[in-house]
Amino acid sequence: MFDTHDTLHQALTRSGIWNGLYTALMASTPQLAVRSKCDDAEHCGLEFFEQYARVGNAPISGSIIVNLNSGALIVRADGYTGPRWHAALDRLASEAATGWTWQPDADHKPGQLDGVLHPSPSVTAETAIARSGRHEDIAQAGLALVPAAPEACLTAWTLAVTALGVLVTNEPTYRSTVLAEPTPTTDYSAAISTVAAVLEFLDENDDFGTARDEDPRWPDEAEGAVVRALRDFRDALIDVKDSPQHAPGTQNVNRGGCCDCPHEMEV
Repeated sequence: MFDTHDTLHQALTRSGIWNGLYTALMASTPQLAVRSKCDDAEHCGLEFFEQYARVGNAPISGSIIVNLNSGALIVRADGYTGPRWHAALDRLASEAATGWTWQPDADHKPGQLDGVLHPSPSVTAETAIARSGRHEDIAQAGLALVPAAPEACLTAWTLAVTALGVLVTNEPTYRSTVLAEPTPTTDYSAAISTVAAVLEFLDENDDFGTARDEDPRWPDEAEGAVVRALRDFRDALIDVKDSPQHAPGTQNVNRGGCCDCPHEMEV
């Protein structure tokens, strides 16, 4: 999805996502320290941790990575309670047409739940929540926001910032102070299919089968106008779908320096 670490870093910077992630982490309760780590050519990322642990044997620790190939933004953390994770996930579900689909996974340790949500037609959210091995009252969990196409990256990343903000601040209605609310991307292929199916149904009707444009055989001028508008809408959707679309900042540019080391980040 992104050709190089440079293009991914530039996309995260220009879209304001880096700023959104840092702003959420700086508002965390309890307070977290944040640092970057650069070891892997496939990821940009951060790690965060609790310097002064409230639970002595279970300080909060976690990571945020963005995958170069898929554009997925993945948050992992150990040390938060289950209710805080569920509040973060509910923040995503409240903005979606459907809720989370949950299932136990037999391949994982007892007590783990896996969930899938589609907050927009071009973004999938996946999560796994399990009991931490460090303390029975906290969870070890992860959340991935996965875009289906480059143009859906900003929506996926912004949703991830929102969920992260709820998790680390313990504010169920958290809204980023530096990012706009995410706008779901349009699934043009699905829209084209829907409009085409409607037109196919009309074309099979004896009254509409051969009538086009201003043909006097239209049963009614108003009905004719509706069908012509549908055809125009279908053609417009096809034009948009076929036009070049790019993820934010995917052009090749010089590296802006997201960390001290000269290569890629991994958490």
